[in-house]
Amino acid sequence: MPRGQPRMALDRRTLGLSALFVVIIVWAIIEAAYISSPIDAADAAQIAALVFAVLGAAAALVWSWRVRPAAREKADQHELVDAVELAAVMVVDDQGVIRHWSRGCEELYGWTAAQAVGRMRRDLLATQAGESPDDLWRQLKAEGRISKEMVECHRDGHELVVNDHVKLVQHEGGRCSAVIAVTDVTEQRHAEDALRLSEARLATAVSVQGIFIYEVDLIERRTIWTTPGESFFGGAAEGATSDHWQNEHSRQIRKVVDRAVEGGDDRLHFDFSFHYPDGSPRMAEGWARIIRDPAGRPIRLLGTHLDVTERREREEALRDGEAERRAILATVPDAMFVCNERGVVRACSATAGEMLGYAPEALVGTRIGDLIEDPRGRGAVRRDLKDYSTGTGQRGWPVPVTVRRADGELVPVSFVVGDALVEGTRIYVVFGRDMRPTIATEERFHRLSNDLAQVSRLGMMGEMAGALAHELSQPLSAIVNFLGAVDLMLDAGDATDPHRLRHALQRASEQATRAGEIIRRLRAFILRGEADMRGEALPSLVREAAALALFNSSSFGIRLSYDFESESRLVLCDRIQIQQVLVNLIRNAADAMAAQGGGRRELLISTQMARDNLIQIEVQDSGPGIAAEMLERLFSPFATTKREGLGFGLAISRRIVEAHGGQLAAGPAPDGGAVFRFTLPVMEEAA
Repeated sequence: MPRGQPRMALDRRTLGLSALFVVIIVWAIIEAAYISSPIDAADAAQIAALVFAVLGAAAALVWSWRVRPAAREKADQHELVDAVELAAVMVVDDQGVIRHWSRGCEELYGWTAAQAVGRMRRDLLATQAGESPDDLWRQLKAEGRISKEMVECHRDGHELVVNDHVKLVQHEGGRCSAVIAVTDVTEQRHAEDALRLSEARLATAVSVQGIFIYEVDLIERRTIWTTPGESFFGGAAEGATSDHWQNEHSRQIRKVVDRAVEGGDDRLHFDFSFHYPDGSPRMAEGWARIIRDPAGRPIRLLGTHLDVTERREREEALRDGEAERRAILATVPDAMFVCNERGVVRACSATAGEMLGYAPEALVGTRIGDLIEDPRGRGAVRRDLKDYSTGTGQRGWPVPVTVRRADGELVPVSFVVGDALVEGTRIYVVFGRDMRPTIATEERFHRLSNDLAQVSRLGMMGEMAGALAHELSQPLSAIVNFLGAVDLMLDAGDATDPHRLRHALQRASEQATRAGEIIRRLRAFILRGEADMRGEALPSLVREAAALALFNSSSFGIRLSYDFESESRLVLCDRIQIQQVLVNLIRNAADAMAAQGGGRRELLISTQMARDNLIQIEVQDSGPGIAAEMLERLFSPFATTKREGLGFGLAISRRIVEAHGGQLAAGPAPDGGAVFRFTLPVMEEAA
C-alpha cells in the first residue's frame, strides 16, 4: 500500500464519525423540540439553520485537526529541501558521473550545476583520494556508508581539503548511486599543519638550545610533566622523576619558589649550577611563572631552564679580554689609538693622552687625522694612513708625522698603523712614538761623535807623528850623515874613488828603505795590540754585532736577514775585534741606505765555506753602491764617502782581518748596492 493511503483512510473515518456525531446531536435537538411542542414552518427553518451551523463547525474542526497540520508539514518539507540545497551535497552514479549538484557545491567549488552535472567528478575537481574509484565503490557497497578525506581543486585552481560522507542508494534494475555530503576542512587542516610545524620548531629549539621545560603542581608538590632532558642534563634522557633532577634541582627551585610565594611574586628569574653525569660543572638560568586560583593561592608553576655555561664562559673571556685591553692601554709605553674605518678614535692609551696633553677620555670620538698637522691637508693624512695600513703605501715604516698638543706645541711622532677584521668590522691600531727624546739623543750622539772623531783624529795624528819622529829619527840621521860624507868627499877631491862614493850612497839608500818599511808598519795606526784568539760561535757573534750596529734611527725600516752556512760553526778570532769589523760594515750599509731616501732597505748577512779552511762572511746592502774611483782607495786612511767620516774605519777593519789571517774586500752587489766580504779561519773540532 502506498505511503499516502493510511493517512487518507484515517481522514475519512474521522470525517464520518464526526458527521454521525453531528447528526445525532441535531436529531436529539429536533426530537426534544418536537416532543415539547409542535413544529411550525419558522421552527423548521431555525432547526435547518442550526443543523448547517453544526455541520460547518464540525467541518472546521475536522480541517483544523487534520488538513491544516498537513499543509504545515508540506511547507516544512519545502523549507527542509531548501536548507538541504544550501549544503554541499552531490549525487554521483556508479560511473562517477555527477547527477545532482547543490547550491552548496556551487559555492564550495565555484562550478554551477549546469557546468557540473554530467561531468566526471574526478576530472572536474582533480580529485586526489589516495585510492582508485573502483576500490572506493567496492568499499561503499560493502559497508553502505563511508567517510573519506581527499584533496580537490576549486575552479580558480586553489586546493581544497574536503571530508566526504557517502551513503549508498540502491535503484530498480540493480543500479546504484552515491549521495555525498561534502565538508570543507581546508582551514582546519592548515591550522593543524601550522600547529604541528610550531610544535616541531619548539621541539627543535628545545633540543638545539638545551631548553628544559617543566610544570609543577604546587599543592601536591609534584612534577606534572617535563620535556626530555638529554640536551640539558647531558647524556641519557632525564625527566622529572630522575634522581639527578629531584636531588639537584628541586631543592634549588623550591627555595626560589618559596621566596617568590612569600613575596607575592608571580614571575621568577634565577641562576643555579648543576653537574653533568660525568661530573663537569654547568651553569643555567631559570624562568618561571606561578599560576594562582581565583582566591590567589599558588596552584601551578610553569618553568624553563637554559644552559648558559658557554655563554658565561664567553662573557668571562670578554671581561678578561677587556681587562687585558685596559691594562695594555694603561701601561703601553708608546701612544696607542684604536680607530674605526673612518679614523674615529674608539680607545687610546694613557701615554697617548700624556703625549697630546689631553685626558684619554677626551680623545675618544675625535678623528686621528684631525690631530695631525700636514700641509697637504687632513684628507691626505687619512689616505696615507689607510694606504700604509693596507700595504699599498709607497713609503716605508714608520710614518713620520707632526701632531699638535692641546697647548699648541708641535710634536714629531713616528706612526705605525695596523689593521684587523673583528666580527666583520675593520679596525685600525695606530702606535705613535714621541720622537722628541730620540731626536735629542741623536743630537747628543752626533755631537759626541764629532767630538770623539776630532779627539781621535788629533790623538791618532799625534801618535803617528810621535811614532814617525821616533822611528824615522835614526834612518834619517844616517841618511844625512852618509850624504854629508859624500859631499865632503866631493869637496876634498876624492871623486876619483868611485868605490867609496858608491858605498856611501848605498848606505844612504838602505836607510831610506828602512824608513819606508817603518812607514808601512805604522799604517796600522799605532793601536795594533795583541789579539785574544778564541773559538767563537759565528752566528751568535754576527747577531750581537748587528744588534749593536742597528740601534739608531738610521736603521728604521731595514729588513735584516741571515743566511748562515751552519748554526754551529766555530771560528778562531778575537771576538771584540771581529765585532768591531762587523759593526763598521753594518753601520756603513745602514747609513748608505738611509742616505738614498726612498726605496727598499734590505740587509743580508751570510756565511759560506771558502778555501784553505777559511769561512767567508758577506755583508750585502741595497744602497746606492760604491763608485769605481772610490773602490781603488776605499781602504786607505782618510778615504771616506761620508761628509763627517774620519776615513779610518775600513782601514782599521782591513788591518784587523789581515791580522787574523784573512782578507777584506768590497764590490758591487748583484742586485744593486754594495757587498763586503772577509774571511776568518775555521776552528777545527777536536776528534
